[in-house]
Amino acid sequence: MRGRRMLITLLFLSFLAFFVTSFHAFASAGITPVTISSGYHQGRPDIEDGLVTWKRYISSSTGWEIYTNNLTNLTKPGEKDITNDEAGNQINPVTNGSDILWGDWSTGIGNIYMNHLGVNKVLVGGPANKGLIAVSGNKAVYVYNANTSSSSMTDPGNKVYAVDLTSGLSQPVDGTGAGAQWEPRISGTKVVWMDYRNGNWDIYEKDLSGGSAQQLTANPGDDEFPDISGNIVVWRSYENNQWDLHWMNLNDRINRLLTDNLAFEQSVRISGSLVVWMDGSSDPDPASPTAYDIDMEDLNTGARSILAPRSTASGIINYPAYPAVDNGTVVWEDDPSGNWSGFDIMAATVSPAPVSQDLNLISGVASWASETDYINRKLTVTYTIGAAAVSAPAYGVQVLASTTVYPGSPVTVASVMPLAVGDILPGQQKQVEVQYTVPEGTDSFRATVYASASDATGDVTVYFPGPPPS
Repeated sequence: MRGRRMLITLLFLSFLAFFVTSFHAFASAGITPVTISSGYHQGRPDIEDGLVTWKRYISSSTGWEIYTNNLTNLTKPGEKDITNDEAGNQINPVTNGSDILWGDWSTGIGNIYMNHLGVNKVLVGGPANKGLIAVSGNKAVYVYNANTSSSSMTDPGNKVYAVDLTSGLSQPVDGTGAGAQWEPRISGTKVVWMDYRNGNWDIYEKDLSGGSAQQLTANPGDDEFPDISGNIVVWRSYENNQWDLHWMNLNDRINRLLTDNLAFEQSVRISGSLVVWMDGSSDPDPASPTAYDIDMEDLNTGARSILAPRSTASGIINYPAYPAVDNGTVVWEDDPSGNWSGFDIMAATVSPAPVSQDLNLISGVASWASETDYINRKLTVTYTIGAAAVSAPAYGVQVLASTTVYPGSPVTVASVMPLAVGDILPGQQKQVEVQYTVPEGTDSFRATVYASASDATGDVTVYFPGPPPS
């Protein structure tokens, strides 16, 4: 068919680069000890708005106590024991920046206590075990089990509850699930947890403001220990005989890999777009490490680095573990001496450097996809869109619209917009096909393509070369 070869003699393409300020590399203000008193075993820190809380082992008779300090006043008077050497273990505190909540085992049953304005009180009591607390604003979530002798994660009596910090009213987050529920996290009104209703651990999500529970993962292996910040969920997943970290934006619910290697990772946490976790890659046995690095990645840029290495330059293994993060400040437990004589709580504030998303239209190739398309005058143009090697990742790229300039009879867009392109990471290229209706006798036309992309949080969407035509 001679006309098939000669119809498009020249295709002019217009597709301007777009830029979104984001973060690319990490710089740290330095690692600062949060704990002033050395020689204690201290761990499981949490942080919000500069307020840090952690547990400290006092003695065999006293057990664990809850301590706090503020990053704006790291002095001995600022370090407080808010449980005052009470008998029994006080463990795993969390904070919303003003209140501190923790698990209290002084009666042999797990209850939830809260320190509000310097006063301790029982927030959730009663004859049942309560634990694995997380808090955001005026809401906290926890695991409830009326069977106080149960020690199994998969016990179907384990259910996630939410409690209002002002009224003290508790209620189940999802009363419809038949299986065990474990390890809840909360951000605003959104709650995520591990759920065993399908015979293995999946990640579920529910908004406390309304609606039903949503299953986020359906992996044949286990999906475990989620965290959430805004609309981003992170978790650990067992697939292909290895544990890796995954993440998802609840706006598009695409399951994305964060790590993909044989190393064992755990304790993943997120704030904004900054993810931190324990990573075994540097251990002599990465799949079964004895000591971990604290790694971090900014999802908006893909920049990744080790925040706290498993060993010092002189070779001391200092066992950094169990990080928590809030607005670029990370806290974790660490054994600076490397001899298990005492663990301290450490902090570092990450200062990101700016970088931009940088997408360009690399090429457009026109062809008749089939003889039927030729007869119906449906021309397919395959556009290749690429990201610069040094740039921020572009998530959820879409072609929103295309306009045409032509001599003679009108060339119109036949494709239904928008067209999904997907994520384009730095140095990657992806293709998308746009179909045009081209009248017979048209020799050439000019096409302008409009597209969008966002960062990991979904907060930024940019159109280029300008807002799409209405």
